[in-house]
Order: sequence, then structure tokens, then C-alpha cells
Amino acid sequence: MTVPFDDATRAQIDAARPDASTWLGANAGSGKTRVLTDRVARLLLNGVEPQHILCLTYTKAAASEMQNRLFKRLGAWAMLKDDELRLALTELGVSDEFTPAKMRMARTLFARAIETPGGLKIQTIHSFCASLLRRFPLEAGVSPQFTEIEDRAADLLRSQIVDDMAEGPDADLIIALARHYSGEDFAKLTRSIVNQREGFAQASTWQSILSLFGYPADLTEKSITTSVFLGSEAAILDAMIPPMLAKGGLDGKAAEKLKLIGALDITALPVLEDVFLTGTGAKEPFTAKIGSVPTKPTQKLLFDLMPQIDDLMRRVEGARDARLALKAAQKTHVLHQFARRFLHVYALEKQKCGWLDFDDLILKARNLLTNPAVAAWVLYRIDGGIDHILVDESQDTSPRQWDVIERLTDEFYSGEGARDTEDRTLFVVGDKKQSIYSFQGADPREFDRKQDIFEAKITQANQIFQRRSLDYSFRSSSAVLGLVDATLAPHSDAG
Repeated sequence: MTVPFDDATRAQIDAARPDASTWLGANAGSGKTRVLTDRVARLLLNGVEPQHILCLTYTKAAASEMQNRLFKRLGAWAMLKDDELRLALTELGVSDEFTPAKMRMARTLFARAIETPGGLKIQTIHSFCASLLRRFPLEAGVSPQFTEIEDRAADLLRSQIVDDMAEGPDADLIIALARHYSGEDFAKLTRSIVNQREGFAQASTWQSILSLFGYPADLTEKSITTSVFLGSEAAILDAMIPPMLAKGGLDGKAAEKLKLIGALDITALPVLEDVFLTGTGAKEPFTAKIGSVPTKPTQKLLFDLMPQIDDLMRRVEGARDARLALKAAQKTHVLHQFARRFLHVYALEKQKCGWLDFDDLILKARNLLTNPAVAAWVLYRIDGGIDHILVDESQDTSPRQWDVIERLTDEFYSGEGARDTEDRTLFVVGDKKQSIYSFQGADPREFDRKQDIFEAKITQANQIFQRRSLDYSFRSSSAVLGLVDATLAPHSDAG
């Protein structure tokens, strides 16, 4: 039986090829979920046991949608007549001979998927990591009875910790942080700190922080201000302001800003930069406005003073980078001091309650799979249970989550876990244009980098690897897709 396929359907069938590892770029509305479910169905038709398939989605809703679609299809097959079933399998892309045994297998897949011990695993990566930790709690160093803390409960816990710190011996850390933080509350900040906790694992000294900005440890507010203010600046400004006010216009506006300066210290520099340096849109941004401040008529009135004014502007220009670096270093230092203490208390409170947050699940699973003392044992134990991994919404997969996936698939292609008699595949689908979780550590550039890494591994193992794309959308016109692609093309390397 043959069925004519249009180009979009043929692309979906080729992408769902069950014997090849596939890296699939998929536009919005291109039938990505159908390809995922088609691939699982074809794997099952090829005799793969349901418990040997792992589908990782980004949300519980996506996992539920995929499972419902798959079970609906398998359930329908159990009730179809022979001709209808042959047509359904042909539309799926199955080209094998439809023997009675093949037809019987198709009709029993629904029962097998439902009843097989361990079942078909369609879950979020957090759910998978939680199940992994529950299976190996001692090796992972977690309580066998740990509870996954939901986002709302985690927010409340973090808020309570901040309140307790503000009222206890850590109050100075809160006060110092409040001087720099402009948010309405600390909820968003502490959530970001938890998501980036690995960045605060090592203590950062003042010297090491300054070195990140390219400055020595002796950089101080005093060293910056003494490089700008040599002693005559107050007299220079006092002489400049009256004629500039009298001139009005640009000079008048600049003079009004200069009048706001109190002490000639670090706080005066932003005002002087605003008046004396070019802006962000200038051909040479943040350079001294030599010859243009003040305006020509006022310069004639300040003729004898202009060399000193120009020198002052040059010194303000020269100090700007150091001032900004010092300010950024101060903020960084305060943030690291607060974060290290906050994360320590946060970990203790979770431990008391036997809680793991979503980031804990990923980090501890990754550590379990990379710990030299136990990783080989753990991978050996789970190696016989996973032969095919499917990753949905991979553009929102964080580097830590990729680490987990890489460790699971390492055994597919090398070492004692590689099984010559079994086809073991990886299927990854994503669309960099739809990446929206960078605040949780996702980096869409990883989609391309990991594609190259996995292609090298898989082809080196003499297995099939294919790069595919779904360019047609059933949801949008080609004109809309073309506009989106053209708009985002200059930012294709952006994270």
C-alpha cells in the first residue's frame, strides 16, 4: 500500500526515522509533537520495549500532551480493521511488510505500554532526575524520603530566610545589599541566586573580583578621585557656571547640572561625565567634549581658563572606566557575601525538612552521574533500562541538564555499556528562536554546540546521525516565518 506524501509530511516521516539519531530544528507549528509521538510509535513497532524509551519534555503539560496523543493513537490501533490499520501504519511511514505478526504487535502496543513494569517514561527532566535519586539515594547523598519542593513553597522559604537574616546577626549583609539592589523585594534576586548557585560555590576575595575587571587590588575611590581632582577644580567650576547660565541653551542646562555637585568626591564624577563626555550614540562615545563644552561664545569669555577645563574633561574621561569597574566590583563583592551566606542557610533549611528544589534535582543527578566513586556503578545499573532518549524543547535545556543527558548517552556509543546488538538512539528537537528560559540558565547556543558534539560521538561509533529541519508551519504562513527568520538572523549566535 502506498500513500502520496506532501513535502511537509515527508519531512516529518524522515525526522521520525527510528533507527537513526536525529537532531531536528522545528519551526513553531511544524508538527514537532507529532514527530515525537510518531518516533515513539515506530520504536515500539520495531520491538523496542516501552521501559527502554525515555522521553524528556520541559513541562508537565507537554509530557501529558505527548502521552495522551501517543496512547490515543495506540488505543485506536487496537480497534482498527486490517485495511484501516495498514493505512494508519503507512501514513506513519512504516514501509515493512504488514505480516499478521506485525499487525498483532501493532494492536497490542497500547496494552504493552500501559502494563509493562516501569512503563513508558514520558516525563520532565526534573521528574527523571527525581526518580534517579530515589533509586540511588545513598550514592547521591540524599534522604531516601526526600520531597520535591514546589516553586511557591521555595519562594516562601527564601523570603523567610531573608527576613530572618535581616533581624539577626546577618543584618549587615542585608543592609549592604539593599544599598545596591533596586528591586521591590529580594524574591527575584534570591531566585536568581539559587538558579546560579554554582557561581557562588567558591569564595571570592576583593582582589579576585577586581582582577575580573582588569584592575589591581589597590583601586579605591580615593585613588580615582585624586587622579581627577588636583585642587583647583572647585574654582574652575565656580568660574564656569555663571557665564554658562547667562548664555542659556545647552550651556545653561549643563550649568544647572554642575550646580548640583556638592563635594568633589566620587559622587561628583557621574555628573561631570554627563556634562563633559559624549553619550552612547556618539561616534566616539564617552570621550571628552573638547572644543564643544562650553559652547563657542562662552569659551571666548573663559578663554584663559579653557586649557584647565579641557584638562579636567580629559581626566574625567580617563577615570570613567575605573569608576565603573570599582562600582561593579563593589556590587559583586556585596552580592557574593550575601549569596554565600544565604545559600548556606537555604541548604540547611531544606535539609531539615528533607526538601530538594528543582535545581537540586538536576545538580545532584549530574553529580551522581559524574562522581568517579559511584558513576560507573550507577550507569551500569541503568544502562540496561534506557536504549532510546528523546529530548523535547532542547533550546531551553540548560548546560547542567545537558550534562545529565550526555552522561546517560555516553554508554550508548562507548565503553562497556555500548551494545553492538541493539540500536540505541538519541532524538533532539528544538527551535532556538523560541528559547525563553535563559533566566534559568538555558543557552540556545548549546543546541548547535551539542549537535556537533553528539554527531562526532555517534558517527565515530558507526551509527546513523541525521540533521533535519521542519520548515513548514501548519500554524503560520511562509511570509510570517520568513519575516521571523530574517529578523532573528543577525542574532543567530546570541544566547
